Amino acid sequence: MKFSPPLQGLHLSFSLDGRYRWIFFTLVVLIQFAVVAYMGWRWHNIAVDGIPYQWRCVPRLEVASFGTDYVRVVFPEDTTRWRDDTPPETGQQIYVYISRDASGLMEIQGASASKPFVGGDYMQATVVSYQDGYVQFQVGFDRYRLAPELTDGIYGLRQDDNIIASIRIKRGEGVIEGIFVNGIPLADISNGAAMAKARQEKEAQTLFDRPHLVDTGMVPPKEE
Repeated sequence: MKFSPPLQGLHLSFSLDGRYRWIFFTLVVLIQFAVVAYMGWRWHNIAVDGIPYQWRCVPRLEVASFGTDYVRVVFPEDTTRWRDDTPPETGQQIYVYISRDASGLMEIQGASASKPFVGGDYMQATVVSYQDGYVQFQVGFDRYRLAPELTDGIYGLRQDDNIIASIRIKRGEGVIEGIFVNGIPLADISNGAAMAKARQEKEAQTLFDRPHLVDTGMVPPKEE
């Protein structure tokens, strides 16, 4: 059966649209893979070469748009003195000057629109608000991945707990290596971790109580 010229042209246009649609879909997939690969490389690079810091935090359990559980890490020390004469604008990228105190905790030493001099460490951040010479900021590393079965320990946290985020900073960018509650990793205080430990103890006990292939009273003599 032969198509008339108008129908042939219509069929051709649909074929082209379908091809372009597949090309667009392929590009989107490649871009997503590239972003994931870059984020993995960036995390590894900072975790290996970054300067270690400890910063007080408050973990909160949230769910991402794709349904993946993650820990939202809130840093209460998010306000500091503005070091410049010109006030910052909301959403502006700034540089938060940091150092370590005698106990090893991160110490915020002001913020500026310019990087510190050579030798000074800093974090890149975004301005949330500004008032009376003080700027409230937000850093970009505020998520911590944790297996869903190990996150229920968050619900048992108390206000008097000493919660510390172990982070690394390199050229202003940071990653969270771990979260510790009173010196114990966050994953180890969950019910899931306690259950896993109980199972390990049970398996070890079961292995210990297994019957011996040779009775202890009839052990063959050691060969000379």
